[in-house]
Amino acid sequence: MTIFYWIVLVLCLFNREIRVLGKPYILFTNRKDVHLLDAGTLPGNSTIVVDRLEDAAALDYYYADKSIYLTEITEEVIKKAYISNGTKGTINIISTGLISPDGLALDWLGKKLYWTDSGTRRIEVSNLDGQFRKVLFWHDLDQPRAIALDPLNGYLYWTDWGEIPKIEKAGMDGQKRHVIIKDNIYWPNGLAIDYDYRTSATAPKQTRIFWADAKLSFIHSCRDDGTDRKVVIDTKEALPHPFALTLLGSKLYWTDWSTRSIHSCNKITGQDIQLVHDNIYSPMDIHVYSQQRQPRAVNPCEHNSLKNGGCSHLCLMSPTTPFYKCACSTGVRLLKDGKTCAKGASKLLLLARRTDIRRISLDTPDYTDVVLQIDNIKQAIAIDYDPVDKLVYWTDDEVRAIRRASLSGLGDEVVVRTEIDHPDGVAIDWIARNMYWTDTGTDRIEVARLNGTSRKVLINEHLDEPRAIVIDPIHGYMYWTDWGKLPKIEVAYMDGTQRHTIVNTSLGWPNGLAVDIKSEVVYWADAKEDKIEMVNRDGTGRKVLVSSPIPHIFGFSVLDDHIYWTDWQSRSIERVDRKTGGNRTFIIDQLPDLMGLKAVNVYRVEGTNPCANNNGDCSHLCLYRPIGHICTCPTGLELIADGKTCIIPEAFILFSRHADIHRLSLETNYNDNIIPLRGIREASALSFDIVENRVYWMDTNLKIISRAFMNGSAIETVIPHGLEFPESICVDWVARNIYWTDTGTNRIEMARMDGSSRRVLIWKDLEPRSLALDPAHGHIYWSSWDQNPKIERASLGGTGRKVMISRVGRTIGLAIDYEDRKLYWADLDSKVIEVADLTGKQRQHVVRDSLTHPRGLTQYGEFIYWSDWDRKVIEKANKSSGLNRTTIKRRLDNVMDLLVYHASRQSGWNSCGKDNGGCQHLCIAHAREDKSNYTHHCECPTHYKIIRDTKGNKTCAAPESFMLFSQKTLISRMVVDTEESPNVVLPLSNLRNLKAIEYDQEQRHIYWIDGKSKSIKRSFDNGTKVNSGTFLYNGGAHQPYDMVINPYMRHLYWTCSKNNSINVTSLDGTFIGVIRIGKGKPRSLAIHPEKGYLFWTNMVGSPKIERSALDGKSDIVIISSDLGKPTSLAVDRDIGLLCWTDIDHQRIECSDLAGANRRGLVHSKVHAPIGLAIFGQYLYWIDKQQSLIERIDKIMGEGRKRIQSRVRNLTDLMAVKYITAEAMLLHACSKDNNIQCSHICILTRDGRNAQCSCPINMALSKDGLTCTAPPTCASNQFMCSNEEFGCIPISWQCDGQKDCPKGEDEVNCPKCRPGQFKCDNEECVPNSNRCDGKKNCRDNSDEKDCCLRDEFKCLDFTCVEWHRRCDNQIDCPDDSDEDPRMCKSPIVPPQISPTPEESKSPRPNDERYTVGIVVGFVIVVLIVIGVVIYACKKRRRLRGTDEHSIVYVTHKPSSYISGPSTPPLTASSRCARTSRTTCFSETSRASEGSAMPLCQYDRNHVTGQSSSNSSVINYIPPETLNPPPSPVTDRSVYAGFDGGYRGTYSSSNSPSTVRSYRHYKPRHIPPPPTTPCSTDVCEESEPYPPSKNKYYKPRDYVNEVNYDSDPYPPPPTPRSHYFSAEEPSCPPSPSTERSFFINPFPPPPSPEPTSEC
Repeated sequence: MTIFYWIVLVLCLFNREIRVLGKPYILFTNRKDVHLLDAGTLPGNSTIVVDRLEDAAALDYYYADKSIYLTEITEEVIKKAYISNGTKGTINIISTGLISPDGLALDWLGKKLYWTDSGTRRIEVSNLDGQFRKVLFWHDLDQPRAIALDPLNGYLYWTDWGEIPKIEKAGMDGQKRHVIIKDNIYWPNGLAIDYDYRTSATAPKQTRIFWADAKLSFIHSCRDDGTDRKVVIDTKEALPHPFALTLLGSKLYWTDWSTRSIHSCNKITGQDIQLVHDNIYSPMDIHVYSQQRQPRAVNPCEHNSLKNGGCSHLCLMSPTTPFYKCACSTGVRLLKDGKTCAKGASKLLLLARRTDIRRISLDTPDYTDVVLQIDNIKQAIAIDYDPVDKLVYWTDDEVRAIRRASLSGLGDEVVVRTEIDHPDGVAIDWIARNMYWTDTGTDRIEVARLNGTSRKVLINEHLDEPRAIVIDPIHGYMYWTDWGKLPKIEVAYMDGTQRHTIVNTSLGWPNGLAVDIKSEVVYWADAKEDKIEMVNRDGTGRKVLVSSPIPHIFGFSVLDDHIYWTDWQSRSIERVDRKTGGNRTFIIDQLPDLMGLKAVNVYRVEGTNPCANNNGDCSHLCLYRPIGHICTCPTGLELIADGKTCIIPEAFILFSRHADIHRLSLETNYNDNIIPLRGIREASALSFDIVENRVYWMDTNLKIISRAFMNGSAIETVIPHGLEFPESICVDWVARNIYWTDTGTNRIEMARMDGSSRRVLIWKDLEPRSLALDPAHGHIYWSSWDQNPKIERASLGGTGRKVMISRVGRTIGLAIDYEDRKLYWADLDSKVIEVADLTGKQRQHVVRDSLTHPRGLTQYGEFIYWSDWDRKVIEKANKSSGLNRTTIKRRLDNVMDLLVYHASRQSGWNSCGKDNGGCQHLCIAHAREDKSNYTHHCECPTHYKIIRDTKGNKTCAAPESFMLFSQKTLISRMVVDTEESPNVVLPLSNLRNLKAIEYDQEQRHIYWIDGKSKSIKRSFDNGTKVNSGTFLYNGGAHQPYDMVINPYMRHLYWTCSKNNSINVTSLDGTFIGVIRIGKGKPRSLAIHPEKGYLFWTNMVGSPKIERSALDGKSDIVIISSDLGKPTSLAVDRDIGLLCWTDIDHQRIECSDLAGANRRGLVHSKVHAPIGLAIFGQYLYWIDKQQSLIERIDKIMGEGRKRIQSRVRNLTDLMAVKYITAEAMLLHACSKDNNIQCSHICILTRDGRNAQCSCPINMALSKDGLTCTAPPTCASNQFMCSNEEFGCIPISWQCDGQKDCPKGEDEVNCPKCRPGQFKCDNEECVPNSNRCDGKKNCRDNSDEKDCCLRDEFKCLDFTCVEWHRRCDNQIDCPDDSDEDPRMCKSPIVPPQISPTPEESKSPRPNDERYTVGIVVGFVIVVLIVIGVVIYACKKRRRLRGTDEHSIVYVTHKPSSYISGPSTPPLTASSRCARTSRTTCFSETSRASEGSAMPLCQYDRNHVTGQSSSNSSVINYIPPETLNPPPSPVTDRSVYAGFDGGYRGTYSSSNSPSTVRSYRHYKPRHIPPPPTTPCSTDVCEESEPYPPSKNKYYKPRDYVNEVNYDSDPYPPPPTPRSHYFSAEEPSCPPSPSTERSFFINPFPPPPSPEPTSEC
């Protein structure tokens, strides 16, 4: 019977085995797809069940509904898919708060998902739909990876391959956590549970754990408590790099990266190893897909009629009775009944990060940050909360908006999107339902309703850099910080009144601000002083609360008994006790891009005031003050007499007073309000546009015309140049033009309303003052203050000029009564206000008494309004009789102009009102008395001409031939010998210290030399692309002096006074080369492109004028005698004339092109001639001393005439002569003739044919077209074709990486076969012949860089010290120093016979003697250097500076190295070694922080760590001794020394690499910098980004960049450039530049003070 029983049992087990293993299916992922593998036949066939994945790593399944769950590393999501629904698509289950979800496991009983995240260092759980997500473990986790569940017993297991590798076990409810494996473990990758493990048919069933170690190459198993550990497989051959495990029955399956396959073996014995499936792209996770792996059992949460265990949220399996436990979502407390969760977190930290908004519950100890589901956050700065509506408000600096959303992220909306520049602070008034914010771009504090309506500027004066703002609506105060030139903290009533400063001493960068409303204590954080302080509201009781190191504090908030803050540099959130400053605690660390912070009680609404009740009965804004509430109106509305209601005024007076513009109500007791306009220096004349609701004004100090909307928004300069003393302005509201007078230039001009199409109307016999416009009737009126003052009239186009009223004094304030057709004016001399009809008749006095100094004048309705400077009033009187005279505003100083804003003041219409009359530029309406058949005609900007065509003469053509002259900051154009063409200033901005100008007619580019930046810039002549128009900038390497353009070859020739050279650059920006250097001092240039001549002055001891061909060759001296200081050259290309100015001899001379026939042209009254040009029949020159431009007949020397006078700061002059298309084609070197010269084209002697030539240091190749580099480099170097780039090591040639800018070092390279070594002479020899002591390459290069006798040679020929062989630490990139087969042999250094060279070396004693001398000398040198450095530092401290420098070396990154397993983080390179190991000294350990030796040809980028003048704690992530064993972290490049701190991870056999999620410190590489990286170039998960490769330059391969933390520290907001693209020596202030720092320099620990550049 017993025998029968055993037979039956064995048959049953065998039967069961057959059922189980008869046709097993395996699910696995290869990153890009999920496959279902039929493992019944070997090798098995697979089917794709989920495709189009990005980077799938972990997976599991739910057999009951045929669903698959998987993690996407790159997308940072957990997805779900189905096997049998006919689609291969996925849906997102968890899409936020993940960084590197490496492990995933599914609880098929409780229907829960568990996952590990090595990026967040958490283990989490949620329902299968992603709801009710909870963090189970967050402490003592380093690199959690694989996770496995045992729902039958309520346990979960996970591996951690971090600093202390281990396997842990805990209850699935988070209880009873303990380590079960901690010894003999290194990279525990795979993990699997056998729920039914038996060693034999009679053995009892047990739960057993299996895991794979990729470093130690084994698979072990143990009991579920860690005991009874057994070896399954432990050979490197069988397990090169195992990753994931699964099992079924007696079979154990695993994926292997090295073999890219799935293998199986017997789970007990490890025998019967089989290949299940191969050629997998990148095998990752694996699971046997079978019901057996998810056995059915009782779910404790659904037992005994329980539904979800009675839990309101999560019911989790538990190992203890009753085998389940209720739990809540992260951050939510479980109530006392143990079943129900609270409604949500009651206390929260709301956190603004750069691109997301997060909430952190303070109710639970895990402090997990949850990302709100909000899109399109670009640069969040400040944040606040409304406890009434439960909404989060934040500012976005990049999109320039204030937004809000619910705590879940739903309902996202923009509440303020217009007229907001850089909102740095926001505060919510939860009682009055208002919102306050600071704007450091507009320098304002504004208020609006919470929905963004009823917006009003509260404070816009004496603000420099306003930042944080908080309010106390219970007591009626608002507080704000200002970190400008004079840092301060201020307080005011909530309506902006009663403003005063409470702290203005010992402040640096007050970033954070908070107020405790109950105690009325103000707290602030100073990022420069590294302190947290407190003070009473009245400024008393100041006290330092925290003074210990705070690297760079930014966000700041107070809640209950704690102060919370964010820190940029430590990337952390901390808190302290607000009363004592003690108990400092980290809430979160290592979270980059931290900005604003707000600690809130979600459900607590405190306090009240009268504004809480029906908005204080106010129609718009109710603002509470300590003395009571007040109703106020948004900008543009006025409060009527009831003090509660705001209305839109029908009419009001606009008047200007120096630095501001006011509006004065005509309907509500003449209430005076300032229009919030910034940047006004001296506002004078005013006008307005009723259509767009804009105000226009002239600034006589800035010499500009500007405009803005009536609420003060959208300020822009429309006329920025060419004004000297702007006097009066009018808007043509019909044709959409503006007109103005300028008493400095004595002109009347017009332009479109945006400042384009500028045209001079009248400029002769004119001293214009006031201006009035009548568009409906086609007239302009103006007063003139010449010897015979008068009032004149002309058409809108400036024609038909006529004196209307004479016998007047100095008239100002012209005003037209459009209804009664009358003209009013004020006479300063007779002190009266007069009126006449618009023909000048019916003239009479209106006001004549007590009119001491009338200034502005306007008319509206039945009244005229004017200001009086002496009496400081604004008055009105009846427009006909002057009666009913009333003073409407007193005590007004310096009212410059006034007008009435009302629709009646801009009535009427003409034909230009429709589509600009069809005109391209300007539409001019004809006067009504015009007898022509046309109602309007089109005009052009000055110097442009109407194109006469069949389309109605509506388009314009640009001028073709003209002259240009430059001043220090201006470039002007003039067309001479034309009565209707005055000179005009070109609309070019940001011109500084102009030295010389040139013009390219083809592209209509103006080129100029900027003396300040020492660069050549260009712009279109219409002013576009001027800000980004730097054409040549070399960081101070050049100093351009003069330039000329060859229009045929399209080359720019320019001289450099720094290296005394003549250079050529193509007009497309390509540097052609140097054509002359080392031969004197070439300065001024002239060109005769038709003859092919280049002329220059040579300013040596005895100055000369020389000539050459356009390649700098065939040079001759043509003028060498009787020269003083020749300053300018000019060539007449028509008659072959060369002229020059001589500033020492004060004369102008000419000769022919060979220097013969020399004659003086101008001998007298020439003081400082500098610019010279020939245009037509005349020679023009600049006399800088007399500030004028003159001309004379170029042949006869007669007809001398002054063209321009009183033109200050003249610098250059040039003539532009139009070259026709036919003339272009006739030139042999014209680009239009498809000349193929690679560099320079010159003419043959007869001038008819072209030939190619080359610059210096290049030679013409045999094809006669191409210039190549001559063999000027050393024998061990390769010369690039770019002469400025120089030579590179010959070993870089044909190494597969382009090092020359044009890649010529990789052209025509031989192809060595795999297994061959490429010699320096391009031969190929077997790899085995390298370093064998024999000469195999003819150049012996196979014996270069070989290992020394005390070194071990790795298989890839890397050398490591012999004692590091077989020391259990991988040093060779290919692991060969730790090969088990080799390490079993005795470790004896090889005895290498000396080479012939070694045999000639000195004897050992001599060697030791020599070494001793060298070592001693080095020590002495180091001591001297140390003393010098100490003295310099001491001197700096005495000077009060804190200077730091970063030295970086430009390197070429090493190639990736493949190996059988993931190697350690060593860094090797191909440089010429200073030590025979690697480029990076092995003794430079991270813990020691020692510097790396600089290798001459190493091409990895090395950067340093930032420093500041603050006391800084280095917050370095914990070291990870074990390098990452999987591509889930970065397997290719660690980033050690390539700008982003990349070391060299050798690639595994997996074909793909992914970005790094955390950065690990290798054994021999220093840690990355602790300062967060530039937020505009880094991903959030990549704080140390790679920088661009730098090229090696023999002359300057080490660059020093000073990082001075005090004079130019980075900004307190991430908006300013540390380096300016054009002016590296002068960084911009954070108030102007609004962008992010650029690698390699770490970002800001501090704001940057304004610098005078």
